[in-house]
Order: sequence, then C-alpha cells, then structure tokens
Amino acid sequence: MSVWQERTIEQRNLLNPAFCAITVWHLARGYHAEATALASDTGGLPFALAFVGTSLVLRGQTRDQLPRSIATSLPTWVNDHPLERSAVAKGVVVLREAVREALLFGAQHELLSLDGHRLKASDTSVKKINAYLRASSAEVRDCMRQATFVGRWLCKAGAPPTVLALLGVQA
Repeated sequence: MSVWQERTIEQRNLLNPAFCAITVWHLARGYHAEATALASDTGGLPFALAFVGTSLVLRGQTRDQLPRSIATSLPTWVNDHPLERSAVAKGVVVLREAVREALLFGAQHELLSLDGHRLKASDTSVKKINAYLRASSAEVRDCMRQATFVGRWLCKAGAPPTVLALLGVQA
C-alpha cells in the first residue's frame, strides 16, 4: 500500500478506504438480496467479485454503460460493450490495492465480514451509511445505487470463474 501523502488528490477522494468499503458493502447487500430472491443464498458476495464490482462501479464511463435491468445478461452486455469489458479488466488490476485496503477497513469497522471466500455486509451499519448518503453528493449516491444493482446483477451472472472469464479478468 502506498503512503497516504504520496497519493494524488483523486486517489485520496475517490479511492479512500471508507468510500470503497461502503461501495463493497452495497455490492454485498445487492448480491445477498438477489441470492435471497432466487432462493440460492450461498452466504455472501464471492471475494473475487468485490474487485470486479468495484471496477464496474467506480469508473464513471463504465457505470453509465451498465444495463438498466438485471434481466440483461452479462454475456450480452460484454458483447455490446467490448471497450468497457477491457476497462473493467484493467480496473480490477488498478483498483486491487484500494479494494484490499477497503476490505480491511470494512472489517475493522464492522461493515464487512468474511465467511470463507464470501463477504457479508453488516446490518448494524445501515443507519450510519444512510446518514452518510443523505449528506453526500448525487454522484456518490449514484455510485452506491449502482453498486447495489451490480451486486444483484453479478449474482445472476453465474459462478465467479465464469464472470471473471467473461470480463477478461485474470484470476
């Protein structure tokens, strides 16, 4: 992890551990909600999909290209958006350090817990996160809304190795 003072202002603002942890929290909540709706709750967001989901959500151009419904399959979206596929794969590599830091922050502050290879979002943090979102910008609220959507979408996309392969992410 790089020293905080050596990070650019953009990295400090967008990729700070608290913001990224709340993003992963929303991904995990969305994933769990969809898994519950499908009656296939497997215990939480697969660890690898935290990196993929964060890459999909934090890049504004990619976030704007996401489908409007989870009915759109990941293979269809990838076929229709080949440049975004590449951006997501690169984003996973670029964001790896920030996501790892966020996972540690989330665990330390009891936002997230790890159960095997799956992440669970804490229910005890809902009020604090909602208060944070009420005081946040429209773009931050959009990121979190999309993170919940992406969590649901990734749940329907298939097993993590399939998702990683479709997006060109090296495991």
